[in-house]
Amino acid sequence: MTTTAATWFYRQPEKSPYLLAERVRTTFWDMRLGGLWLDTISAQGPIMMTGTYNGAQVKMEWEPNQWLRLATAPASPPLVQGLRIILGRKPVIRYQDADGRTVWEWWVEGADRRWQEIQGKPAFGSPARLDRN
Repeated sequence: MTTTAATWFYRQPEKSPYLLAERVRTTFWDMRLGGLWLDTISAQGPIMMTGTYNGAQVKMEWEPNQWLRLATAPASPPLVQGLRIILGRKPVIRYQDADGRTVWEWWVEGADRRWQEIQGKPAFGSPARLDRN
């Protein structure tokens, strides 16, 4: 099964949790991120998957062709770099959530609104705007 982000992020993917998980995992494995395992928690918007990457806890959720949020504990820059290549865009926002996970967000549109939402709120530790560097 050849798959890219075009089959699950840039358009609405199938609603089957199994097929969605296979499609997403295969995309990452094709990028040589073989240490990643994700299972589908919700195949309805927002889509949510959880799992591990080389022992790190991973949570990924998204609304197709709108936004994607990746949370890892501990931080996993190689996974972020792989997802940047998969999506063909840089993450826009990074912060620490209340559970101590590092969170990166990619936005197709609406990044300014989201940035305003998280600024100054204690639940979003050390926020950084990454697309303005």
